[in-house]
Amino acid sequence: MSLLTDGIKKNLPLRISLIVSSAISLLLMVLLLFMLYYSRKSMKEDALNRASNSLEQAMTNIDNILLSVEETIGNTYYRMHLDKPELLPYYSQKITETNPYISHCVIALDGPDNPYKEENWFTQTMKSKKGKWIVQPVDTTQKGDRFISICLPLYKSGDGLIGVIRSDVSLTLLSNLIAKAKPSANSYCMLLDNDGSLIIGPDELQNFDINELLQDKSIHHAFKAMTSGKEGYVPFSFFDSNFLLFYQPFELVEVPYRIMEDMHWSIGVAYFEEDIVGDFFRLFNLTVIFAIVGIALLYLHIRLILTHRLKPLKRLTEQAEHIAQGNYNEPFNDRANKDEIGMLQRHFKVMKDSVATQVSELDALNGAIKERSKELQKAYKEAEQANKLKTIFLHNMTNQMIEPTMTIRDNVNTLSQYNKETSEESLNQLVDSIIHKSQSITKLLSQMITATEQEMKEEKGGEA
Repeated sequence: MSLLTDGIKKNLPLRISLIVSSAISLLLMVLLLFMLYYSRKSMKEDALNRASNSLEQAMTNIDNILLSVEETIGNTYYRMHLDKPELLPYYSQKITETNPYISHCVIALDGPDNPYKEENWFTQTMKSKKGKWIVQPVDTTQKGDRFISICLPLYKSGDGLIGVIRSDVSLTLLSNLIAKAKPSANSYCMLLDNDGSLIIGPDELQNFDINELLQDKSIHHAFKAMTSGKEGYVPFSFFDSNFLLFYQPFELVEVPYRIMEDMHWSIGVAYFEEDIVGDFFRLFNLTVIFAIVGIALLYLHIRLILTHRLKPLKRLTEQAEHIAQGNYNEPFNDRANKDEIGMLQRHFKVMKDSVATQVSELDALNGAIKERSKELQKAYKEAEQANKLKTIFLHNMTNQMIEPTMTIRDNVNTLSQYNKETSEESLNQLVDSIIHKSQSITKLLSQMITATEQEMKEEKGGEA
């Protein structure tokens, strides 16, 4: 790690490229996250709008079918002659032929010969005396087909309630019609009764028992939310796939004389989550790939530009290192650009020339100093030699003065012991010897004084 860090620190283009690329990468990351956040939000809003439109379209399609069936039965009902029971099969056939959505029609009169008097749809209608839509589990005339029936009470003037007219609409037909309203290829619409039973839904759900499906917590939560009578959406899982269930209460369009009883149905559209966010994640992956490739290309581009633009600075650094090693007279590359680096090169060249001139002057001065030093060393050696000679001379002179001085001392000692017995001749000899030795000493002192005066004159002459 230290080698990598040291390599980055020593490589200016690499360091600048990494800094610029990191800054741009951070900026792009922030912008990308910002864009992706609002893209995901926009996709969810679009999915919600599409689901709402699909719900409205599906509800409209179903309601149109139900309304057309109600109108067909109502128009026939007002033209029926209930006092002629033999015409009832004709009316049933007429209703079936008039409306293509009606697969079967039954007109049942109350009486002992009524084969439907024990069936749920007949008893409920006779008891409530109101028209209503009833979901039938299995069509009694068409085996295996499920259907929804509109049941209207029959009233005869003077007799009151005399029977029920029932028209069946195939749920398979409704499923095929509302399937066209699904917002995406993998989504589907469904219609639930108030007890949570599936009225219309995909074939995958039709093959399962509703109680078995509700054991799954996510499906149970979705069905419970859907039958709450409210509007919204909830996630759930089915066959290891994630869905968003958008739901709302099923409402009939208000038309004069229409049966407006609240059926407590709920309509929903199961939106495959991959259809909502699949494009988002594909866009995200492509954006990340393009961002990485773009940053890499940007880094390489910046690196190439910086390497090219910093070549003069690199050469300047190499020349500075050579100059630092003492190569002041090395030729300088003066092909400078007009930018800041070129200005630095020109200033560096001026500084280098100035330093070279000063170094030359310092070398000349150093040479002169060395010459003077040599001369001073030579003079010092000569002075030292002269001082030694002077010392030897003084030593010799002092040695020459020792013998006369000792003789004078001895003679003086002898004179100090003078008595009457000493001959005059001996005295004269002693005095002559003292005088002679004194003259020798005086002569040596005169030579020393003369030599000293001569040396002082020479020194004064040298100073002058």
